Amino acid sequence: MKNRKAFITGISSTYLKKNEINFLKKNKPWGVILFERNIHSFDQTKTLINQIKFCFRDKKYPILIDEEGGRVTRLKKIIDTSKFSSKFFGELYIKSRKNFFFQYKIYINSISQILNDLGININTVPVLDVARYKTNKILTNRAFSNKVNIVSKLGDYCIKLYSKNRIGTVIKHIPGHGLATKDSHFSTPIVNEKKKKLNKH
Repeated sequence: MKNRKAFITGISSTYLKKNEINFLKKNKPWGVILFERNIHSFDQTKTLINQIKFCFRDKKYPILIDEEGGRVTRLKKIIDTSKFSSKFFGELYIKSRKNFFFQYKIYINSISQILNDLGININTVPVLDVARYKTNKILTNRAFSNKVNIVSKLGDYCIKLYSKNRIGTVIKHIPGHGLATKDSHFSTPIVNEKKKKLNKH
């Protein structure tokens, strides 16, 4: 991590362009995050990641991805996880904890294997929003539940499973994003809630 700057950057395509190589070497970002536009196939993605790491002569250089499952999946050209949203697993947990722990472990182990094989070492999960009746639709199926204790337990389990598979995680969308009625990709949500209540949830 020596001499790296505290920002994460993306790249424009499925391969590193010359100006991007120069940018990475000059500015030394802390990590690179991949999006759907960067992923066409397994072999192409692995080659791209190796190119990025070669810029820093670092096999452990941070490569991040948003692979939540459900609507937020960057690996859709490699594996279909569109049915496996956080909400899906949250509902499974309520129906049968035994089935949840069995199936969620298989799911995360499978994703971790792909990430490790590609050279991706950080997945930006879990989403720790608490779903509400007025939560913006951009978040609804990305939250495990509308119950705080379930979000906490499943989020903790998610982190532990990825950690066992040598994948780092980034908890996100807290505090209070589940109260947002606007899509934060397009406008800034304003949550009018007291700090005490936000901390409680």
